[in-house]
Amino acid sequence: MKNKKIWIGIIVVIIIVAFIGVALSKRPKTEDKIGGFKNGPRVKVELVKKDDIQTKISSSGKLEAKDTQTIYGETANKIVTIHKKVGDTVKKGDILLTLDKDTEERTQKQLEALEVQLKTAEDALNQLITGGSRQEILNAQSGVVQAQKAKQDAADLLSTQKTNLDNLKRDLKNQKLEYEVQSQLFSEGLASQKEIDDAKTALTNLEQKVESTETAIESANKSIEAASLQQQTAEYTLGVLLNQIQDPNRKQSIGMKQSEVKNLQTQIFNAKNDLKKSGVVITAPIDGVIIEAPKQEGMPITPGAALITIVDPSKLIINCDVSPYYAADLKVGLDSKIKYTGSKTIEVNGKITKVSPVAIVEQAASDKTGSNASIPVEIEVSEPGNIIKPGFSVDVKIITETRSGVCIIPLLATIEDDDNDTYVYVVKEDGSLEKRAVIQGLNNGLYVEVENLKENEMVVANPTEFLKEGMKVSYEKPGDVK
Repeated sequence: MKNKKIWIGIIVVIIIVAFIGVALSKRPKTEDKIGGFKNGPRVKVELVKKDDIQTKISSSGKLEAKDTQTIYGETANKIVTIHKKVGDTVKKGDILLTLDKDTEERTQKQLEALEVQLKTAEDALNQLITGGSRQEILNAQSGVVQAQKAKQDAADLLSTQKTNLDNLKRDLKNQKLEYEVQSQLFSEGLASQKEIDDAKTALTNLEQKVESTETAIESANKSIEAASLQQQTAEYTLGVLLNQIQDPNRKQSIGMKQSEVKNLQTQIFNAKNDLKKSGVVITAPIDGVIIEAPKQEGMPITPGAALITIVDPSKLIINCDVSPYYAADLKVGLDSKIKYTGSKTIEVNGKITKVSPVAIVEQAASDKTGSNASIPVEIEVSEPGNIIKPGFSVDVKIITETRSGVCIIPLLATIEDDDNDTYVYVVKEDGSLEKRAVIQGLNNGLYVEVENLKENEMVVANPTEFLKEGMKVSYEKPGDVK
C-alpha cells in the first residue's frame, strides 16, 4: 500500500515537469523579439502603413431643431380651449387652441361699417372730381343767363336814357332861347305876363327832366356793373361745376376727401387681415413637439405675444464656432462627425450647411484688453436617430480633407534639417539606418502622409540627434514582423 502511494506521487511529479517543459519550449526567447544588431542601441520602430488619413477641425456646440415655429397672437382675443400641451407630439394641421368666436363677429361688423363709410366718401370724392350734379349745373347755367339778361336790360335802358337826355338838352337849349326872347319882348311891352310865365315854366320843367334823366343814366350804369358782377359770379360757379376752373377751396376739399378715402381703405385692409387671423382655432404649422404652450384656459391673447412653439426633432443642426486659423479650410458641404457622450457614446454624421461670411469678435472675459474671434458654422445632422435631442451638448469633428490608401507614419518619426527638408531614418533588417528624404502630405496631428516610403518599411518612431546614417541599431520587432 505504501509503495503504491510512492508510485502515484512519482507519476504526478513527472506529469507536472512534463507540462512545465512543454510550456517553456513554446515560450519565445527574448532574443527572438529583438531585431537588427543585437548589441546596437535600442530604438522604437513603426511600420509604414497604407491607410486613409483625414484632417479635422475640432469644435463643440448644442443640438438645435432646424425647424422651429412659434405661433404669435395676431389679434386681441381669449383662449377658450387648450387642446395640446407641452411635450405633445403634433402633426401639421392639428388643432392646438380654440379661441373666442365673439372677436371674429365684432371684427366682421367693424368691417361692414367701414365699407359703408368708404362708399359714402368715394361718392363725395367722385362728385368733387367730376363736378356738380345735373341740377346744380342747370341752376348755374340759369344764373348765367339771368345775369346776362339783367346786364342787357340795363344797357338798353342806359341807351334809351342817353338818347332822351340828348333830346332834352336840345329842347332845354331851345327853351332857354325862347325864354330870353319872351323876356326881351316883355320888357318892350310886346309880350304878356302869361307868355313869359309859360316860357319860364317850360324851361323849369325841361331842367327837371334833364336832371331826372341824368340820375336815371347813373342808375343804369350801376345796374350794368351789378349785372356784370352777377354774370361773372354765375360763370365762375358754372366753370367750377364743369371742371373748367380749379377752385382753391374745391381743390382743398378734394385733397381732404382723398385722405379720408385712403384712411378708410387702410382700416378696411387691416380689418380684413384681422378677420382672417381671428379664426376660432389655431392649428399646428409643422410636424413636431410642443415645447411652449399656454397653461390656462380663459387667458387673454395680446397681439404679438408668443403662444405656442413647436420644434421638429427629426431635423437637427449645430451652431458652433471655429477658429479663424481654419478659415481657408471651411466650406459648405464638408462632412463632419458629431459625438454625444452619455451613458452610451453616440456618433452620427453631418454636413456643413452654412459658413458665416464674417468673424464674430467677443470680448474675452479674463482679459478686458483682449478679444476672441471665431467663425460661426452651421452643421446639419444627417440621421439623428431617436437618442440625441435638441439641447444636447456634442463634440464636432469637421473633416476638411481625406486621402485614401496612402503611406502614413507617426508625425514624430519625421525630422527637419537646417534646410527645412524632411527626412526619416529607415531601419534595414540588419539594423543599419538609412537617412531618407520624404515629402509630407496631410497630417492629422498624430500621423502624416509621406512619399518616398514603401508599405511595411520600418522607420525609427522617435529619432534623436545621436542617430547617424549607417549606424546599426537594435529594435523590438513590431507585431507584424517576425
